Amino acid sequence: MGTSDTEKLRSIGISVIAIGVVVAGLVLGRSYLIPLAIAVLLWNLLEALIDGFARIGVGRVRLPRWFAGILSIATVGLVLYVIAIILLAQGDAIASAWPHYEERLKSIVADLAQWLGPEYSAKVREMLGKIDVTRHVAGVFVTAQSLILNAVLVVLYVGFLLAERAHVSAKIAAMFPDGAQAREMDRMLSAISDGIRRYIWIKSLISILTAALSYAVLRGVGVDFAETWALLIFVLNYIPNVGSVVGVIFPTLLALVQFDTLVPFFTIAIGLTAIQLIIGNIVDPMLTGRSLNMSSFAIILLLAFWGTIWGVIGMFLSVPIMMLIMIICANVPSWRWVAILLSKDGRIDTATR
Repeated sequence: MGTSDTEKLRSIGISVIAIGVVVAGLVLGRSYLIPLAIAVLLWNLLEALIDGFARIGVGRVRLPRWFAGILSIATVGLVLYVIAIILLAQGDAIASAWPHYEERLKSIVADLAQWLGPEYSAKVREMLGKIDVTRHVAGVFVTAQSLILNAVLVVLYVGFLLAERAHVSAKIAAMFPDGAQAREMDRMLSAISDGIRRYIWIKSLISILTAALSYAVLRGVGVDFAETWALLIFVLNYIPNVGSVVGVIFPTLLALVQFDTLVPFFTIAIGLTAIQLIIGNIVDPMLTGRSLNMSSFAIILLLAFWGTIWGVIGMFLSVPIMMLIMIICANVPSWRWVAILLSKDGRIDTATR
């Protein structure tokens, strides 16, 4: 074996070890990294809102950036407040509707048992009898505490990122005395930020459209908690492919236990599925594909990977992380092939470089 072959094997071995270390770090450090990743995403969203408000003005007079920042934070706070009001307002309605759902579920189980026969009906009743909601109450409280702690961390991270923004260019200049390198690094960071913002805006528009059409169908049929389901569909739509499926299943199952006939069940199932298929196969690829140039197969692979190591939050973050990897690899000659594989058509767009 020649020296060049030995060097290649050594390089491959080092790369494999480095990848293993990175994956282990992502798994072990998830409690620290997940709030940070969410904070960076929200920071980009706030920066986009600030830039948008800062462009508002009359003639050459524009809103001061500090005032645009206040408006942006107030806008996000208002959206979160409306979401909280919608969810809290549904609490009493769920409690009052629950007995009807239980009776309807028992009726469905009885019909199913009669159709399956005595042997299988006994197994179905046994399985339902093992379901104990009270066992999971403690886990819900622990999860709520963890969510509150992570929310506080995210808010703190976003605040410090906003405060540090003005010094980024100076730090890059200090890190790279060579002016050309500093400009290249600054351009790459700008491309990453612009790409993430573009993805957030496009996905938000698609999610709003999907949620609005779904709400119209749910409201038209008379499904309970249509606002909550529309909100859930909006949020789940940020998870590629999987989110749309889950967004159809839950309200469809509710229609099954809410109504005494199967017509609303099939109406909701067909209506929501049609909306997801039309938007997911026509509108979403048209907007996302043209703007982001990302491979659908690569999105699925990274969705599975980040979902495995970071759970549901990893699914939400999979596309922004993929975009980050694409832009960085497009700017590193030895890793450019990775960006090409992740792209939709093999061409590295100037917007990602």
